[in-house]
Amino acid sequence: MSVGARYVGRAPAFEVEPGWWSEVEAVTRHLDRLLGVRTVVLRLVHADEAVIGRGGRVVYHVEALDEPRSGVLDETPLPEWDEIVAEQPLRATWAEVDGPRRLIEWAQGIIGPRDAVQVKTWNLSCLIRFPGAWAKATSRFCSIDADIIEHIRRYDDTLAPAVLATSRENRWSLLAHAPGTDCWEPDRPSVESVVSRWVAAQAALADEAFALDAPRLLPSALADEIAALIPRVDLSERGILELVDRLPAIVGELEAAGLPITLVHGDFHPGNWRSDGTQRVIVDWADTFVGHPATDIRRLHDFLPPEKRDHAAEVWSAAWRRELPGCDPLRALQPMSVLGPLTYALMYQRFLDNIEPDERIYHQDDPGNCLRSALDMAGCAL
Repeated sequence: MSVGARYVGRAPAFEVEPGWWSEVEAVTRHLDRLLGVRTVVLRLVHADEAVIGRGGRVVYHVEALDEPRSGVLDETPLPEWDEIVAEQPLRATWAEVDGPRRLIEWAQGIIGPRDAVQVKTWNLSCLIRFPGAWAKATSRFCSIDADIIEHIRRYDDTLAPAVLATSRENRWSLLAHAPGTDCWEPDRPSVESVVSRWVAAQAALADEAFALDAPRLLPSALADEIAALIPRVDLSERGILELVDRLPAIVGELEAAGLPITLVHGDFHPGNWRSDGTQRVIVDWADTFVGHPATDIRRLHDFLPPEKRDHAAEVWSAAWRRELPGCDPLRALQPMSVLGPLTYALMYQRFLDNIEPDERIYHQDDPGNCLRSALDMAGCAL
């Protein structure tokens, strides 16, 4: 615990639910009551691995925004404190001292002095909730939510939350609250509405995709990029090298579907859809990249129960045929079952290459797991 960068002590251990390391609302709620001042979590310092991302004993660097109540913290000097607060070139801006405070003050300068609740913080983003609005900071290697949303809303102003403000220099977004609940178990109308409207926006954005400020993960580059990734991952090379040799043919089959390179949401699972029963919006645009649109339907497939997958694929295919007569969207699904995991292997390695060492635990196994998934789908033996 610090006030600014000054160490003030350690809080007694406590338990929180749901126990996801990045979800810190319950952490700061407990510490606010304990210390009598507002607190923010800057970053994860250490986690005893239970399930990656959840459970175990977690140590955070927490900043108190005022002097905490006396007699509560263990003020015994912490030998590793200088190391904890030492500058780290890959540290996220919100993981620095005063980082969340600056984000909160920027948002309050626009919407007024509303209560701020830190909901999430980790190596990819920091998320602050206000009554009626959300402030979000994203990493240097991710997309800026507000920037992407502004492009999308030019074609469909109901598909994503309204943008209240953007600081591109800081990679901050201030977005209107999307009413309703997350659609983890979407009904048929939600699938039909969200998937069809997103396809229409993707089709409209295709001509300008390469001008957008978003990373690129292109099928045409996969073979070279996966070949470069292999030596960096703890994986037997025999099967993966066979797969790399097959990639030009698999990419050719994908391209034969006739779909354009365009903007891809990147994390198109139904938990990133919000619905109030009437309006449905897509949230969390930080993983957006320029790539193949079948990546998104594959991501959705992996999150839906088996009995809902065919319906989603049919809706997606019909939407693309409306937007691009003559294309054969369903032809893209089989090659994408292999190319999708390879794309995510590269995305996760990009995360690892650009986040500080203490937070790599979130993603350390992801590139290898994705390569194994691709091998399984391609029928290659390790």
